[in-house]
Amino acid sequence: MSKDSIRKLIIRFLISLVATTICFGQMQVGDTIPEWMGLEICSNYELEGDSLYLHDFNGATNELGQHYIIWITIVTSWWPYCQTEAPFTEELYQTYKDSGLVVIGAGSQWDEPYSCEGWVENFGLSYPYLNDDNGDGQALWNGLFYGDGIPKNILIDQNMEIIYANAGTVWPSVW
Repeated sequence: MSKDSIRKLIIRFLISLVATTICFGQMQVGDTIPEWMGLEICSNYELEGDSLYLHDFNGATNELGQHYIIWITIVTSWWPYCQTEAPFTEELYQTYKDSGLVVIGAGSQWDEPYSCEGWVENFGLSYPYLNDDNGDGQALWNGLFYGDGIPKNILIDQNMEIIYANAGTVWPSVW
């Protein structure tokens, strides 16, 4: 992907981010994910293109006819709770992926200490990871969802409605 293409993608997301924040504030439980919401893929997903859009799952079902539930986990590579939560997220994904669970990771502030690809490799993650970094270390998706703190975990149903949102870890031993 060329620098110009990346720049255009970032500008499009920033404009959308500002518009969404001004018009609607941060998204929270009960809100519907906008159609434009997608990010550049940095690991573990093969498709024709370089971005994954959440609306690709709108109303879709798996091979068993079950609707997908999307779990978005938003991380930074340097935060210990994000590092602790990564293997737990993978374990839940492996347990429930055949029942319709889709996990999508989105990260920012890469290379502190992991690159996106290094994060996925180090923690043995098999779900797709997206680059949520605008190039200045600022996260795009992170600012869209309600709540301060990282990691952020969001569940979206088959109608693209947010049914759960949490800022902070979901790892059991931290509760």
